Amino acid sequence: MQSKYFKAVVTLLLIAVVATTLSLPGQPALAGEPQAGRGDDLAITSTDSGLKSVGAPRPWTAAEMKAAIPYPMTDLAADEAAYSVDALAGPNGPAGTMPGARPGGRLLSDAAELGAEELGSVTPLAFSYPAPFTRFNVQNIAAYTVYPFRTVGKLFFKQYGTSYVCSASVIGPRGIVTAGHCVHAGNNLSTGWSTNVVFVPAYRDGAAPYGQWSVPVLRTFTDWFKNGSKGDFDHDWGAGAITQIKNGKNIGQTVGYLGYAWNQSRNQDWWLLGYPQAAPFTGKFMVLCTSAYAYNSPFYAGGPAPVTVGCDATGGTSGGPWIKSFGSGNYVNGVNSHRATARPKELSSPYADGNTKTAIFDWARNY
Repeated sequence: MQSKYFKAVVTLLLIAVVATTLSLPGQPALAGEPQAGRGDDLAITSTDSGLKSVGAPRPWTAAEMKAAIPYPMTDLAADEAAYSVDALAGPNGPAGTMPGARPGGRLLSDAAELGAEELGSVTPLAFSYPAPFTRFNVQNIAAYTVYPFRTVGKLFFKQYGTSYVCSASVIGPRGIVTAGHCVHAGNNLSTGWSTNVVFVPAYRDGAAPYGQWSVPVLRTFTDWFKNGSKGDFDHDWGAGAITQIKNGKNIGQTVGYLGYAWNQSRNQDWWLLGYPQAAPFTGKFMVLCTSAYAYNSPFYAGGPAPVTVGCDATGGTSGGPWIKSFGSGNYVNGVNSHRATARPKELSSPYADGNTKTAIFDWARNY
């Protein structure tokens, strides 16, 4: 269990960040009969599968959003020996970061521009279950209007006729990032793409202070597209492009957007944000966990191995960002992806390497 001192520091940091910056949806248009996605060796977009648009043609109603169920987490099991600690595993090139921007679109030139302090890194200890974490419900109304909280929201969509909800965050002027399973079923089929997709930043108990944004184009790793539903979570990354303009501004100018980081050490801590909706949560409020690297997830094939930390957020939080240097750099460095069935108080994210930068982060930033 973390000390009272650590909890106090986290609480003060959260307060400081806030104070500092004080449908029944229709069907997608098809360019032809469903077919296996083409894409490339690294990533694939929904347009590669012949889908002209997967975005919601009109806003979802309050009743439709309420009826959406949290995307279920895959039932995963592994022997205890499969969990490993290797803080150096994963980088496939030099580490790097790309800054985010405040609302209005001004690129942040200084990683510490917000004025808050990053929590110190924690040495991995091969924690026994559960890995330690601290959880907060973000219920303060002011927090939802403050950068970077306002960049995080709910992602509503349909897969095979069922309405689901995940979480996502804005990472560029017209781009969002989420989990791969929130954009595609991972079954190697063109029909596996999510449809009627809409993003609601800063969602709070039914309120959409910055409106709903249709997401017409989706992207994921080709590996997830082909193999994801088989429990291969090393590329469970997803992204979306938003071309809508509201009041003369794109999504990034409206709420700001997060930076991103790749090929970073696993030996660090993150703030995990999202909207868990499966019991005991309700999905009404944003929830965050602060946690540090515990060990690697065994649910992958080929690698890099996903990263595991402590957090008991449930279904609906999928796709929410893992933010490195929260309150200063605000770099997306992971997404809520999966957990072991026997370990409900832990969450894992695919590791963000150079391929993630190129195929997901850069694509979403530069669309």
